[in-house]
Amino acid sequence: MALPTDPNLRKAAPIFSGVLMYFPDAIVAVAECSKKGNDQHHPDKPLHWDRNKSKDEHDALVRHLMEAGTFDTDGVRHSAKVAWRALAALQKELEAAGAAYKCAADELVGKAILEEGDWYTSLGEAPDLPGDTVVEMEFFDGERWVGRIEDYFWYIPAAPALLGSAIKRYRPLP
Repeated sequence: MALPTDPNLRKAAPIFSGVLMYFPDAIVAVAECSKKGNDQHHPDKPLHWDRNKSKDEHDALVRHLMEAGTFDTDGVRHSAKVAWRALAALQKELEAAGAAYKCAADELVGKAILEEGDWYTSLGEAPDLPGDTVVEMEFFDGERWVGRIEDYFWYIPAAPALLGSAIKRYRPLP
């Protein structure tokens, strides 16, 4: 689901203030759950969602819900796994309904590195690439930036308009 281009409609989906700031600890727990699952199933690959590993989001969600408030054998809270499964089910539901952006993990499966020129969704954070990688970034507010990853961190303080502007997508350039 792409954010609308109309500024008033974009403000109706407050991702940062309406989700991330409401549930910061829960978001961290779900992110840790994602990493733990990737490390368990694909320790040799970058963090990605292997959709072939498990396709029973609703059943798995309920199994973990039945043990909410406790920890699974891998040390991850069952409630974090409930939240992860709920997000996975919702993402698939939105994609099936025609969402414009699929999970960046789909694009990474089987790739050791990102392909030059391909766009990747970002979830608001700078891409985790070597500092000398040249990228083009597009922000949710429509601004764009091209340069080396290491320069991005110097550029942002000099461009106050981009502070707090989450990265929408990026692509490595040759």
